[in-house]
Amino acid sequence: MDYIKDFLKQFKWMFLVLVITFVIWIFVVVIPKDDNSQEIYTRTNDQCDTTERVFDYADKLTDVEEDLLRGLIAQREDQIGCDIVLVTIDEQLDKSLMAYADDFYDNHMYGYDEPWGDGVVYVDNWYDGNVWFSTCGKAEHNYSTSMINDLIDDVTSITNEDPYQAYTRYVNDVYYQMSGRSINSFNMPISAVLVLAIVITIVYTATGVANTKAKRTTTNTTYVPAGRPDMGLCNDNFISKHTTHRRIESSSGGGGGGHHRSSGGHSHGGGGGRH
Repeated sequence: MDYIKDFLKQFKWMFLVLVITFVIWIFVVVIPKDDNSQEIYTRTNDQCDTTERVFDYADKLTDVEEDLLRGLIAQREDQIGCDIVLVTIDEQLDKSLMAYADDFYDNHMYGYDEPWGDGVVYVDNWYDGNVWFSTCGKAEHNYSTSMINDLIDDVTSITNEDPYQAYTRYVNDVYYQMSGRSINSFNMPISAVLVLAIVITIVYTATGVANTKAKRTTTNTTYVPAGRPDMGLCNDNFISKHTTHRRIESSSGGGGGGHHRSSGGHSHGGGGGRH
């Protein structure tokens, strides 16, 4: 059994790293998803002209799906202190989709804390497949370009196949991102993670033990003539010094996230995409 002890001793640090990584995963991914421990906000905007959050003008959702989305939105709004609005249309616009989204938000005076305050609106135009995600208030300050792109990519990846699930992702993605968490549309049950970790460890350990048991058939001088290496004389001659300078261009980014003023003079951020 000495070879097993030698193997475990050799890879003990790797196993320790795996354990530490797993513990961190538990605290970062699993534990924070306990919604019951989240702060509950109180909406203070009493000037918004509507309580509606789901405007399915493109008729892509059933009545039941709309009601389910409204319930989910109400829950998430109180958890992050932001209005969450969804608009679907199917028409050729005479202005940009960004302007449409910003104006829609402004005209209804959305904002969880005050008119034109904290909140987001996602507009999906089925006429050409373009979408725009508009942010305002603390959402505008919180969302980076990469966060906006992640949300749009996540939602548009399944919009054509299942609009309801796509818009559910939109609502939940806003919740996760505004709560300081990463988007995690695919959640592996903790039991599955444990089983997978155990299986990988067993297979890796068994493979390592088998390799350790294999006999070594060669030495450092097996294929060296007379069994002794002959080191020839080697000299490193300095010839010249030449340094090449190369400038690496960096991208300034893209895909949205920029701050701008709407036609009504209110500050918004956002980004667009297509499905």
